[in-house]
Amino acid sequence: MQKNKVLILTFCLFHSAFCLYSQSHLSTQSHSGAVSNLAYLEDGEKSMFSAGNDGFLIKWTEDDMGEHYQISDLPIKMIARSPNGKEIAVYESDGASLNRVSVWNWKTFSRKYAFRFNDSLTSLSYSAKGNFIICGTASVSGAFFLNSANGSIIRNKIKGNTGVVSFVQTSDTEKSAIMYSPKGSLLYYNLHNGEKKASFNTEYDLTQFCLFNNSVFAAGVRGNNIYVIQAVTGNTLSTFPANNPVLVGSNKSRDLYYITNENRQFKVYKIANDRNKAVIAPELVRTFSGLKNGESIVCASLAEDEIYAGTNLGNIYKFDYAAAERVDVQMSLTDKMYDKIYDVAAVGDDFYFLTPSSIFKSSYDNGVVDRKAGNSGYTNIIPYGENIILWSKDSKKAVVLLELSNGSLSQLFAPEGTIQVLKLYGDTLIDIEANSSVNSFDIKNLKKRELFKGTSIQDAILYSENDLYVAKSSGTAPNVPLIYVNVNTQETVPLPMKGNVAYSLTYDYAKTNPEIYGITIYPDSKTKKLTTAIFAYKPQSKSYRYLHSISDEDSEAFINLSENVLFTNIGKSQVRSYNLTSRRDFVYKRTASMPVKSVKNQSRLVVLNRDGSISWYNPTLNAVMADWYLTVDGNWFEF
Repeated sequence: MQKNKVLILTFCLFHSAFCLYSQSHLSTQSHSGAVSNLAYLEDGEKSMFSAGNDGFLIKWTEDDMGEHYQISDLPIKMIARSPNGKEIAVYESDGASLNRVSVWNWKTFSRKYAFRFNDSLTSLSYSAKGNFIICGTASVSGAFFLNSANGSIIRNKIKGNTGVVSFVQTSDTEKSAIMYSPKGSLLYYNLHNGEKKASFNTEYDLTQFCLFNNSVFAAGVRGNNIYVIQAVTGNTLSTFPANNPVLVGSNKSRDLYYITNENRQFKVYKIANDRNKAVIAPELVRTFSGLKNGESIVCASLAEDEIYAGTNLGNIYKFDYAAAERVDVQMSLTDKMYDKIYDVAAVGDDFYFLTPSSIFKSSYDNGVVDRKAGNSGYTNIIPYGENIILWSKDSKKAVVLLELSNGSLSQLFAPEGTIQVLKLYGDTLIDIEANSSVNSFDIKNLKKRELFKGTSIQDAILYSENDLYVAKSSGTAPNVPLIYVNVNTQETVPLPMKGNVAYSLTYDYAKTNPEIYGITIYPDSKTKKLTTAIFAYKPQSKSYRYLHSISDEDSEAFINLSENVLFTNIGKSQVRSYNLTSRRDFVYKRTASMPVKSVKNQSRLVVLNRDGSISWYNPTLNAVMADWYLTVDGNWFEF
């Protein structure tokens, strides 16, 4: 078997003001999804922020290193930097009902506040002095002004409703603002009295709207055309054809730039300012090669004499735009440096790690990477004695047993529906398929049995041979989040627990008459705001209590039970433990990425992070011992 020693290369980045809470890491690792936005602070420090669908913010410094920190488990759609140089506003959305603007202090990696909107956002910007944040929404109300100090709405900043606007910028004094409406108008407002000063008809449905040349000109894209507009009248000055252009506009720049993708090349064009009265037809200034197959530039930003560009594959490019006739090979700042760890499991003193291609055994104390077997497309592992069970969430892929002694695979069962949950109790597997059936599988006798059939099933535990507890959505009959099912008689009893849904059930399989633990989400009876809570349910008395709660919705939180201690990531950003005997609530400091799973043995706690890294802890201490990333060549890299 292949065994590699841990690499002793180490990067550590701590900020003294926040070392009690979080740490980022420095690397040139790319975003794991498309880059969604770039933000440069003009007249500020020489750094660029990139945001991605992976929920990460990365600060790129002049030495081309990226400071990574994940702020959300949702895609980040827009970012805006405060003139104070410390804070950054972020719009994150699930593309449906969750639309949230949060403000983060990058010096301390702390969230200052968050504001949730009912509608999606169409623009996000700071005012010139940073006194307020302007959020354009896809609603009749249009633009909202937030006090940047505390996130409260500033009432009557604008009289009446602006309607949908996709661009807002204030004057340097913050006395006025210009807005673009996709209906085809430029709007000017007096921000002292809230009155509309002027409205000009202009081109409709422009995307990538921007100003350049000190607000003299505006530009936008519709179809495969770039429109350049006189900003003080709304008149169209010029229209230029361009194939899917990415505009690179800045109000500090006299000229407008744009990028086009052509196979594995991209080209930079300049639309030059002509005496502040007109513009000159596009001029090709640079041609670059070096894009990967299927890669294209999707966003870009000027940074004085350089351009930063983000791609659909998560890479960042930086280049100057001085005119040159040659074709230059442009290497990205970023690369895929690390292999993603899908899952982790504890077996004795060791831990097993599942990657897209392999199963590795390793431990913090020896750092040896011991490749035990290959992985043929599985996403999850469960330890079973000296062997491993492989399965795939949200898939109909067969569940198999891997014998680690000889590497042989044997099929246990093929699910009829996609597996949502698979748990092991002794020699019995419990699985949830297609959110509609609960099944048991006897590993010794290779027998599968359907225990319950219903709708909107989230989780289940087999409490005893005939006693099944099912977590579900309360939107289906019976209208409760937790039910009891007698497996033999199929009698179903709704249990007295409030909530919209329950999930993540667990209990101590080795105890007599143990409590059942789980998570439920319920609305406040008055405000209707959602609370996510960990509950403990006593089957004998049919009573429950809450152990911990947060005033937010967290539908993907986990809990697991280890030696009378519950571990959870409720709230998404940190792992915490709750001692069921002492009732001590203990929070572990988080690392650059958000936690998605925790696994513990006698001496170590391992947290699997959303970016595929792992964090090591001494379970009795809250500090991170180390962050490990598995490199693409099968070694550990430590931060």
